[in-house]
Formats: sequence, C-alpha cells, structure tokens
Amino acid sequence: MSGPERAAGRPRVRQLDADTVAVEWQGPDGQDGVLVEARCPHRGGLLRHAHVNAAATRLVCPLHHSSFDLTDNGTQTSGPACRALRVRPLPQ
Repeated sequence: MSGPERAAGRPRVRQLDADTVAVEWQGPDGQDGVLVEARCPHRGGLLRHAHVNAAATRLVCPLHHSSFDLTDNGTQTSGPACRALRVRPLPQ
C-alpha cells in the first residue's frame, strides 16, 4: 500500500486476474495481506467489491454478506452456509 491508503490504514482489495483478488491491510506489525479467490463460494459475489474489517481480519462479501476469517484459512464466520474461502499467502 502507498499514499493515502497506507496513511489512513485503510484495507485495499484489488483484482489481480480473473480468479484472484489481493486483500491488503495495515496490521500491528506492518503490512499484512492474502490472496483469495475472486468469487464468494456462496453465490459467486465479486470479492473485489468486498468490505474488509482489518481489525478482525474479516472479508465480507457484498452480495449476501458472508464473512470469512482471513487469518484462519478462510473459515466462514457468518452468512449463508457455504465452504471456506480459499486463502493463500501474499507473495513478498
């Protein structure tokens, strides 16, 4: 992150390709981030439009508000039942 996003500590979600979204946020020890699949496993909501709660490290789908823990292997924490979100480390 750079510029105003980093200064304000706002999370950033950006589409990398058709299948992958990068989620970046400012953690207590510096920048953190993960790669996630581009669509929600519930109904295919576009996660490039997702809300990120950086304090709780949760990603919330804009379609039906399914919530996923980004630090616990994408475990679903709320919303309509579905499988976990595929999460992998952000390359350095």
